[in-house]
Amino acid sequence: MKSSVLVPAIAGITLALTASAGNASPIKVADPEKAMRQAYAALEKEAQEVELPLSVRLDGLFKLDQKETGPDEVGRIDFDYFVNGQDSKITEPVVTSRTVENAPDRRIVVVRFKNFDEEMENHYFWEKTRAGWVLDDVRFLDGKEGYTLSLVLKYGWDGPEELNDGETGVQSK
Repeated sequence: MKSSVLVPAIAGITLALTASAGNASPIKVADPEKAMRQAYAALEKEAQEVELPLSVRLDGLFKLDQKETGPDEVGRIDFDYFVNGQDSKITEPVVTSRTVENAPDRRIVVVRFKNFDEEMENHYFWEKTRAGWVLDDVRFLDGKEGYTLSLVLKYGWDGPEELNDGETGVQSK
C-alpha cells in the first residue's frame, strides 16, 4: 500500500507525513530520539519541511480525517502539532527518551521547547516495525488544553471551552 499525506501548516511549514508501509522510498528512522532532535533543530531554523514515518494506525487516522472533511476543507487538525499552533518561533528544544516498560520496541520521546517564549512539552510515541521506527501518536501536555493527536484526528477537539457549549444538550455540573 503506497501512502503519503501532505499536511500544510499555516505557519508555512509543510509536514510531509509518510507512512512506512509499502512506500516507494520510505523515510527510515533508526533512532526516534535522534529523529526528533533533527526535526526540532530544523524547526528552530524555520524549516519548510519535516518528514517522519507514520504508523499504519496514525496514517489511517489522517486519511479518515481527510475523507470525512473533504478536499477543500481544513479538517480537524487546523494547527501544526509539532509546535502546537499555527505560527511558530521555536527555541530551546530539549529532547529525551525512554523505552516503555516490558516493551523495548516502543519508545516515548519527550520534547520540551519554547514557541514564542511559551513553554511547551510534546510526547511522541514511537514503535519499531519491520520497516523501522514509526510515529504512532503525539500528546501535548498542558494543564488546560492538552491533546492527543489520534483523538483529535478521529473525534475532534474536546477542549474545556467546548464542554459547556450546549451543542449536545448536556451540560457539565
